[in-house]
Formats: sequence, structure tokens, C-alpha cells
Amino acid sequence: MRATEPATPDVSADLDETPTDLEPPGRWIDGVVDWFRRRGPVGRGALALLLFTCASILVFALPVMGDLRNRCVGSCLGDTHLYMWSFEWMRYAIAHHQNPFFTSLIYAPEGMNLGWMTTLPGPALLAVPLTARFGSLFAVNVLMIAAPALAGWATYLVCVRVTKRFWPSIAGGAVFAFSTYMGQHMRAHLNLVLIFFVPLAVYLLLRRVDRTMGRILFVVLLGVVLAGQLSTSLELAATMTFFGVIAYLGALVVAPGPVRMRLLWTAPLVAASYLLAAVVALPILRNALQNPPTTEFRIPTANSIDLLGFVVPSAPARFGGASFAWLTDRFHGLPQDNTGYIGVALLAVAVLFLVRFRRELWAWAMVAFMLLIGALALGPKLQIAGAISVWAPQALMAKIPLIAHALPERFPAYVFLVLAVVTALWLAAGTGRSWWRYTLVAVGVVMMSVNLAWEPHYHAVDQQPAFFTDGSYQRYLQPDETVLAVPTLLGGELGWQVAADMNFRLARAYVGPVHAAGHEEIGLRPFLSEPGDIMPGADSLRYFLSQRHVGAVIVEEPVQPELTALLNDVLGTSPTSVGGVSVWQVPPDVGQAG
Repeated sequence: MRATEPATPDVSADLDETPTDLEPPGRWIDGVVDWFRRRGPVGRGALALLLFTCASILVFALPVMGDLRNRCVGSCLGDTHLYMWSFEWMRYAIAHHQNPFFTSLIYAPEGMNLGWMTTLPGPALLAVPLTARFGSLFAVNVLMIAAPALAGWATYLVCVRVTKRFWPSIAGGAVFAFSTYMGQHMRAHLNLVLIFFVPLAVYLLLRRVDRTMGRILFVVLLGVVLAGQLSTSLELAATMTFFGVIAYLGALVVAPGPVRMRLLWTAPLVAASYLLAAVVALPILRNALQNPPTTEFRIPTANSIDLLGFVVPSAPARFGGASFAWLTDRFHGLPQDNTGYIGVALLAVAVLFLVRFRRELWAWAMVAFMLLIGALALGPKLQIAGAISVWAPQALMAKIPLIAHALPERFPAYVFLVLAVVTALWLAAGTGRSWWRYTLVAVGVVMMSVNLAWEPHYHAVDQQPAFFTDGSYQRYLQPDETVLAVPTLLGGELGWQVAADMNFRLARAYVGPVHAAGHEEIGLRPFLSEPGDIMPGADSLRYFLSQRHVGAVIVEEPVQPELTALLNDVLGTSPTSVGGVSVWQVPPDVGQAG
């Protein structure tokens, strides 16, 4: 098939052209819309951002808006405490003139390089004023609310660039902002929902290709966007580059001659932007490349999308999740990690799009790109209803630096981005009455909605033991004393340290799947104070306490009897119960005891 100029939209049209469908159905907001319309593209972009922000609050945060300092927008899980700690650590490091990429406050006394920890140094740095004034949970919550709004707005910019239509572009932004990928990760994964850098990079590229943005401005802005993604998530930065290269090569094949030449001339500018981003994010890249993980973060097979996961909702889905539990329970991945669910309504939109543009090579290329990403999301082995069968193409990615550690279950983010543009193009191509088109898209977005209350501790109050919040710890711990903390929730010890203004050190802490390299010989598996958790051996605990120079063991109450007996035996002392925790003082000769 011969490549032809797109019948719609005209990507070279000027953005200042007033969209023909800016007036929404209904008259009650005509005045507001007219006010924004008179302010041109900037006003329409502001209206889009306002709409997505309101939608993000309504969908994800309305019950907690009055108490963002104490309640979690998502779930108060270990990842949330990790982000709280990261934001507080950035504030602490700047205030105390310390290296923000290395900390001695965890894995004391050696400390830990933060290159492969999910510390979000860029967002944490920008949020320092919020963290200092209102606390780290408030700062994290604000960014959690902003993440879907920014994702929808940036996708709107892409869609309006190629359609010149306001409401189709809003619909496209909604497909991405409220996709299954975003909904599943809004439970507690700030690093993964701050993905607006990806569509923003696409938007800048479109602006440069249609020559509405100068070379220098393009290089600078794209460099800042890339640096922002690098400072938020190395994984997303790697995957956006990987899939971006594939999309670029595909565009060279299907684009008309003039557009192909513009793409070729843009390539050196993109390379310059990456160089600029590397310079800006040099401390992050240097730490990451100097301390690469030696093993896989997680098992790829257990972190891939089952083929049926694209059409069958998993347990957290608001609609149909419980009905299909008999099938999705067979999937190898966790239900909350199935980010690939599209649903039949939006699949129908993709089919109708292809029917409408069946004579356009670029339309086939877009659908093929979605299918390729979906195939890679299946992981190294094809899984159908939990049955592992033949080899899948994602296995080839295991040999690519950085990409090797990317989880296939997160690739659907790029499927939804392309699907958002496909949706906008299909809506914009409608003639006559198009209410049924918008209805189909709306149904598709609703079908993807996630019941976040399925996750424990959703919208919960982040309660820390009074021992830390009322200053009681100062009577039992020396300044900068090293502590072995045993909370009831994984990662809770990081919240304790934040509540105590970083005034003690942690011998070990939950920092995600990557732990301090070189500490395995004196490591100690995570254990909690909740009943039924497996306790470490007495000799292993003695050795750990001695090698880490631990001065106190703090256990959140209630303390299970097995743990009390173990600590009494190892330490030869009795605990003090105070402020919701039990405190054991560690004798200096603990390593020689027993």
C-alpha cells in the first residue's frame, strides 16, 4: 500500500485555528467555554487542565481533600512511606548540605547509594517548599492528584495537535489519564503515574516536525522533559526511549516524503536534547550506572500481562472484577498489577478507527504499534489463562541495558497513549450526530475504572506511633543512634523516621525490590510484628545487631509472643512499652552472647 497524506487530521495546520467543536453539548457552561475560547490555544489548554484536575480530584481524592496532611490519596502502603521518606530526605539533605543521592540514615553504619531506589529526586526537589511547610505526605498527595491531571492534559496537547478538535482531544486525554494503567498504579505508585513527560515529549516532537517551534527552544524544552522523566523514573525513561525509537522508525516508513525529511532533520535535535538531559540528570545517571543491580528486580513471568488480561477485568476492576475472579485468579501476576485491561468498548473504538481509515497506511501503523507493545507486555513467555506456553518477543529485551529491568506489566501505558490518539482521531472524523461515538468512549473509560477501595488502607489515615510523634523517642534513643525497627506494615519504619525528623538511623529498611548491595553477608530478611510472620534465627539476629552497631530494637505493638521471646533471649533484657511500641535496649556485648 502506498503511503498517502492523512485524510484527517492535518498535522501541519496552525494551532491558533479555532476548533470547530469547542461548544460543548448543553448551554449551562457556554459562557465559561466562550471565555476560554477567546483566549486562544492557551485558554483552551488551561480549560483542559482545569477539567482534568477536577476529574482527578473527583475520581481519586475527593474524600481526603480536607486532610491531605494526614490521609493518603492512594493507599497508605510501604511504597507511600518510601515516597514520604524520599521527599523528607531531600529536604533534610539540602538543609544539612548533604549529598541527596547517598544517605547514611538507612542501612547504617555504611549507608546506601540511592541510585536505584525509587526516591523521585526531581519531584522531591521541586516539592521541598511543600514538604517543609506542610509535611512530606501532603507533598506526595498533591503530586498524586496532579499526576492524572497532567497525564490527561499532556495527552490532550498531542491529540489537539493532530485533530484540531477540542472535545475529541479531551476524550483522548481521558482515555490515557483514567486508563487501567493509571488506575491500578494510583493505589500507591507515584513514580509510575507521573508519566506526563511521555506525551509531553510527543507533543514537542510534533511541534518541531510541523515547524511551529524553533530548534533551540525545542532542544531545551525536550531536554528538560527528558531530564524530568529521568529524575522521576529511570524505568519509564528507558521504556519511553525504547518505544520512541520504534515509533520513530515506523513513522519514517509510513510518512509522506516532506514529513519524512522533517523527521530526519529532527533526529539530531532529539539527540542533542538527550545530551542536555544527561547533563542535567548527571548525578542520577552516574549513581545508577555505577551501582547497577546484579539480579532481576522481580520475576518477569510473574510481572507480565496474561493475554486474556486485555479483555477480562481483574479483581480490582469496579465493573466485572468479581464476576471474572474464577478466571483471573489463574493469572500469575497480582490482580493489582494487571494494567493491560482495555475492555470491549475501547477495543471496538480501535476497530472502528481502522475501518474508518482503512486506506491510510499511517492508521495501520498505529494499530500495529499498539499490537507490538501489547505483545511485549506479555513477557518472555506467552500466558493464556495462567498457562505458560511458547516463547514471546519480550525475551529479547532482557539483554538491553536498563530495559532489561523494565517490567512488562507496565508496557500497556504506551498502548493507552496510542489508543488515546486513536480515539481522538476517530471522534474527530465523525460526521453528523456523533453522540453515540462519545457514548462508546465514555463507556470504555468507565469500564476501565478501578475500585481502589479493594486495596487495604485506601484513603487511610497515616498513623505513626505516639513514641515518634510526641517526642518520646528522645528519652530512649541517643541522637543518630542506630535502630532495628520492626513495624506492622512493610515500610512503616520509614514513616517512623520521618515522624522523628530523621533523628535516628535505621539498620535496615524497606526500600523496594533493590536493597543495599554488598550487605548480604550481614543482611536480615524483612520481618514484621504482625502475628504469623516468620522470625529470624537467634544467631542471625545477634550477628546482625553486632555488625550494624544497633543500640535499640523498636517493635510496633501488639508484639507477637514469638518475637518477644526471641528478643528477650537474644538481648537478655526486657522491653519498655511506651507510645505504642516496645523498646529493647541492645547491650554492647550482644554479638558474644549465647
